[in-house]
Amino acid sequence: MPTVSKSVTEQQARVGELSESLEDYLEIILQLQQEKRVARVRDIAAKKGVSNASVSNALHRLSRDGFVNHQAHEFVELTDLGLDLAHRILRRHEFLVSFLRDVLQVSETGAERDACALEHHLSSETLEALSTFYQFVCSCPRVGVGFLQAYKACCTRKEGATDVGEGLGCANAGPEGSRRCEAGGKEEDDLLPLSELGAGHVGLVVRLKAPRLLRKRLVDAGFLPNVEVEVRRSDLEHRGVQLVVQGCEMLMDAQEAAVVLVRPIAPKKNDLA
Repeated sequence: MPTVSKSVTEQQARVGELSESLEDYLEIILQLQQEKRVARVRDIAAKKGVSNASVSNALHRLSRDGFVNHQAHEFVELTDLGLDLAHRILRRHEFLVSFLRDVLQVSETGAERDACALEHHLSSETLEALSTFYQFVCSCPRVGVGFLQAYKACCTRKEGATDVGEGLGCANAGPEGSRRCEAGGKEEDDLLPLSELGAGHVGLVVRLKAPRLLRKRLVDAGFLPNVEVEVRRSDLEHRGVQLVVQGCEMLMDAQEAAVVLVRPIAPKKNDLA
């Protein structure tokens, strides 16, 4: 099971290393496995809008490079390497759709189209900046009062943070330990550190209150706003927190889990079965 740190610092493939077309194939295969449990060449071709022969050529390259397992006339399976990369591409896509639609007010159709174009080319630096901006817009009580100036102050504070407790929160927060914003607002009371979310519980990622390097690792690993996280097991003193992040299992240590703030939600009905 990959850990957050390993998935970022030791991963064998990064988003953008493959061609845009091949990354699209990985994303499509993952979506088909989630929707139908298996991925067939004809279904991939239909979803991609290409011929079966084109799919076969792409699968040959992906198989050669270790991203899929595929033999003629058989189902297509993602390897561990392919599954990890496909999950990260899909999480980028879903976050970008949400950002374009909910923050920039782009239409649903336009958000889907532009997310497809952006997801393959954004650097980790830009993705982290977009994630920070999204959290600021959705969470900072001061939004609407000197909006751009306040956001700049928020980023400046984040860059200078040296302790986990000084990570990104409200740029106008009062004395240490205070949850009240000096501009008059108040941070959400319903947020919990992921380390305090019990086994079997589910939450949506809202904010990362982490220093810059840890924050970048978490963002690269897929801990983006509105990503759903389920705690399978929590043993903070020894093994850390075992998670399922949109179908991908991860293991976090206590420090990492403590800086991920989530909003608890009810698990989906099919997860209770």
